[in-house]
Amino acid sequence: MKESYLISYQNKNIGEVKGFVDEKGEPWFYASKVCDCLKLKNSSESIRKIRERHNQYGDKIDGITIREVVGIDSSGKRNRFTVINESVLYELIFHSTTKKAFEFQQWVFNEVLPALRKHGEYRMQGKLIRRSLTDTIKTEIAEKTDNLNEKRFCYSNFSKLINKSLGLPDKVDRNSLDDETLEKLARRENLIQSMIAEGKNYNEIKKLIFEYWGVK
Repeated sequence: MKESYLISYQNKNIGEVKGFVDEKGEPWFYASKVCDCLKLKNSSESIRKIRERHNQYGDKIDGITIREVVGIDSSGKRNRFTVINESVLYELIFHSTTKKAFEFQQWVFNEVLPALRKHGEYRMQGKLIRRSLTDTIKTEIAEKTDNLNEKRFCYSNFSKLINKSLGLPDKVDRNSLDDETLEKLARRENLIQSMIAEGKNYNEIKKLIFEYWGVK
């Protein structure tokens, strides 16, 4: 798992939760952080009990709802972490009847999960838009030119153009960007796709983009 996928949510009265959204849009959480918020002293023991209960009834959950991922720990070193999906998160919450567990439940349900899903939606939508833009460039530009450099670099040129219009470097890990920036990227990629479909070439599009957003 890339560290740039990881999102941290903090609540001064409850604690910190770390999570990410996988390629299918499913939210995952660091088990140790969840247990800290629920005041469960031994996260490994809590997860072991859940594993045992599922295994007892022939329900295999390892690798399905409980996984091991490699990430960066608090000391900056690579380490293995246990992550849990939403269903196991509920199991941990419902095992505790404390007020802290109720407060954590309300925070996760009302704020953390909706925010994670929103971030996941932007990531998935961005991938679909980029795929559509790639297809448009291939059809409208690459297949209609004999210039090998234009065939090879036309997508990267448009990508750099979009990034520059947002003040981003030529190459950027989109998973590290916030939702607002991802939304702006998607809008500009859709706009460029429309202009390509209208028959505008790279220089015409570049001029319009720079004039519209005041890029120098």
